[in-house]
Amino acid sequence: MSWGEGFETGAADRLVDVFGEVAAGLARACDLIVEADRGQEFLADGAPNMAQWLTARFGVEASFGRRLVKVAHRLQDLPTLRDRFASGGLSFDAVEVLSEFATSDTEACLADDAEGLDLAALQRMARRADPPSTGDAVSAHETRWLSTQWDLHRAHLDIAGRLAGAEAQIVEDRLHAAAGNTPPNPETGTLDSWDARMADGLVEVCATSGDLSTPPPQLTVHVDLEALVDDASSGVAEISRGPVIANQTARRLACDAVVEAAVYRDNIMVGVSRNSRTVPGWLRRLVEARDHHCRWVGCDRTRWVQAHHIQHWADGGATDLDNLILLCGFHHRFLHEHGWHITGNPHDQVVFRRPDWTPYPPPARKRDAALVGTRPT
Repeated sequence: MSWGEGFETGAADRLVDVFGEVAAGLARACDLIVEADRGQEFLADGAPNMAQWLTARFGVEASFGRRLVKVAHRLQDLPTLRDRFASGGLSFDAVEVLSEFATSDTEACLADDAEGLDLAALQRMARRADPPSTGDAVSAHETRWLSTQWDLHRAHLDIAGRLAGAEAQIVEDRLHAAAGNTPPNPETGTLDSWDARMADGLVEVCATSGDLSTPPPQLTVHVDLEALVDDASSGVAEISRGPVIANQTARRLACDAVVEAAVYRDNIMVGVSRNSRTVPGWLRRLVEARDHHCRWVGCDRTRWVQAHHIQHWADGGATDLDNLILLCGFHHRFLHEHGWHITGNPHDQVVFRRPDWTPYPPPARKRDAALVGTRPT
């Protein structure tokens, strides 16, 4: 049996018939929905409107029920579009888009054009058929909003909002670009979910400047000295006016930051040192000149990068070129919160190791092993 014969072709042909029957059935359902809605038959079952009755009576998802009712009423003034729908020539989604801007004078031509277009092209056609006026743009801008809401323990932040078209596209493009550049998770070997990468992208966009320079974290963190000691189970780290954070998170933020020491006596602050950078600017530039980008195996990020102390300065590690390595924010987290390790010389070859100290990635051949974590040239 050759490709395209037998079962495959037969199944495809039957699917064409089935989807035609689905469209015809939905067209007939739209007629009945209008009839039942006009007679307010939904009231007999205690439903407040037709859409909610569809959800209660047939288990239809609420938003789809609302779409059905909306399209059903539109089709009453668009008989040609309704007939194409009933014949199976147009899908419900296509009819929904066309019914937004079709008129009795244009519906026939639009239905003809739609049969050669995919849904994305139809949606673009709909947008272009009714371009916004200046007043529409002003109104859309006036409805912009953004809100942030912490949970009870300030462990998670929910973000929601609305932006107008041009500004929304700028934000979406930046987030998509950052999310698309997120590397695979080294612990799973696969990419995290798109939603998770979009969240990482938002952090990256907020943490980096437009000129590609990367300032130290602009957060004020109050940290007990005990919290900076490796494997400490005591001490607390807290972001000013923000959440309490894990001790290892505090250590990560302190790798490359502005540090200000406070002196307490009997729980009363008696002095504060002058601000000083953990990694001075001149030393940070030397690290960047040597490493060029994140040193994690296979990562070429130059944005959202930080100078990581291989041995943390709180453990006596020196803040010098021999103890610093450039890591992006995504991979820096694995060295702290996930318990990964670095061995080797940052001037030449370093090896990234999982929490159990096995090398990552496992060298397949001796020649490949020499390439792990080498300094970029």
